[in-house]
Amino acid sequence: MVRQFESPPLYVQAPGLLSRAGEYLRSLGKQLALIADDTVEAIVRLPLTRAAVEHGLNLTLVRFRRECERSEVRRLAEFCRGTDVVVGAGGGRAVDAAKLVGAELGIPVVTCPTLASTDAPVSRVAVLNRPNGAVEEVRLLERSPALVLVDSDVIAQAPVRYLVAGMGDALATWFGARACWRAGGRTLFGHAPTSAGLALAERCWTNLRTYAREALVQARAGTVGEALEAVIETNILLSGLGFENGGLALAHAVHNGLTQIPARRPVLHGERVAFGLLVQCVLEEADETEEVLNLLIDLGLPATLEKLGLDRDEAEIELAVDYIFSREKAKLANEPIEVTPLRLLAAILRSDELGRASGRRG
Repeated sequence: MVRQFESPPLYVQAPGLLSRAGEYLRSLGKQLALIADDTVEAIVRLPLTRAAVEHGLNLTLVRFRRECERSEVRRLAEFCRGTDVVVGAGGGRAVDAAKLVGAELGIPVVTCPTLASTDAPVSRVAVLNRPNGAVEEVRLLERSPALVLVDSDVIAQAPVRYLVAGMGDALATWFGARACWRAGGRTLFGHAPTSAGLALAERCWTNLRTYAREALVQARAGTVGEALEAVIETNILLSGLGFENGGLALAHAVHNGLTQIPARRPVLHGERVAFGLLVQCVLEEADETEEVLNLLIDLGLPATLEKLGLDRDEAEIELAVDYIFSREKAKLANEPIEVTPLRLLAAILRSDELGRASGRRG
């Protein structure tokens, strides 16, 4: 089986990076289209415009309407025709929309995350949603983003919930890659996981065990310290390279299944993945189950269905399980143990029980 390592050619992370972005952008083209929603525009437009002007670049804003769905991607692509480069700024949806626009137009993509909530900025995978936010399609693109610019000052000022959700996503990276390796599975691109991918994935787990709690303290204070810098890199770079080159397993399958159940409140990608990781650990009877559960509780990540805005309704959960077994077979195949619908349903309910019990102890 082919082993192949996926990665953007350049990742840059530093405080105040947006004001110096022109020196990196100028190598890709002169006509730049910036895709951002109104909230993100207020953060990035001024420093990026100044940086562009300093280097003789032309930056045009294209307003993102907050959901990465088919009609929105088509609309954005029409506005971006004739430009040299697409710059996607914001969270995972805006970044994925920019990647899809770049793929449609055949031009380079620069990702400029203002949140460390997902690993989307480094990935050549894009999630296309339905208008209601449910996952419709996970699309594999022909190339990774050409450049990733991460301003840690900007991320330190973002709502802490997004950083924590990114930790939830990154926590699952090692467990997904390990499962795939043990199962002799495949990455999303159909390749064998690489040793490099496995090592990067394991570093996600190591870094979060070491730095997550202190990074949360720093983020709440809006301070960029070593712990926060380490977690930003973990959430975005290490997690992205780890999952692309190590593989995904049950945690992300559970995430996608749970998106099919209407939630009572908005839920972030990494929050669902965090609960999916707990389910994976329970089903695998992983040695780290208790440590994972404690870390979820300490960080404020969902360890119960209620925290995901869901009821403990077995009929609804069965619908999610049915979706997983009909649409997520590749991720299930990356598990080194047998997964059946009944076992998965039991693991979801057992995870909810553990989370409830842990909350009562706290």
